[in-house]
Amino acid sequence: MGRGLLLPHTRRLMLFMRPMRYSASATVTAGSSRDPLHVCVVGSGPAGFYTAEKMLKGHEGVQVDIIDRLPTPFGLVRSGVAPDHPETKIVVNQFSRVAANPRCSFFGNVTLGSDVSLSELRKTYDVVVLAYGAESDRSFGIPGEDLRGIHSAREFVWWYNGHPDMCNLAPDLTNTDSAVVLGQGKCCA
Repeated sequence: MGRGLLLPHTRRLMLFMRPMRYSASATVTAGSSRDPLHVCVVGSGPAGFYTAEKMLKGHEGVQVDIIDRLPTPFGLVRSGVAPDHPETKIVVNQFSRVAANPRCSFFGNVTLGSDVSLSELRKTYDVVVLAYGAESDRSFGIPGEDLRGIHSAREFVWWYNGHPDMCNLAPDLTNTDSAVVLGQGKCCA
């Protein structure tokens, strides 16, 4: 497919194979002055949704597809914020309005590199924005950090928020009287 050609929805659905929902728009022939800008945002966390929001507000004819490896949108806002910080999670309302825009589509369960390659995305879209976050923990390099019962903040927060990557984490807290926290910040307090 050539640059500037909007793919029919059936082709986009075949590319991702697992749509959560998709919006309807007409296919415009290549070379037309009315060709919409077709953007793919990889990552549906805050960076992805803020990018989509700015694109939709700033470009009248843009069509934005957001893909994410998880089945649900919103990234760390959904699974990385402690339950006692509801003021942080309120941004989901703003992101939901972006997702409801008829020029925005979300495709979950799509992993860049295995389900679709970057070169496929670059051939399919006018613009590809990589807006996924870091999903690995920082190693402190201290003895014992890999022992049983030692968990990173990310693992623990993902576990109690129900993130699918931590469904097998089962910290035994029944006989726990104390904990040691390495780090700082409002989540450590």
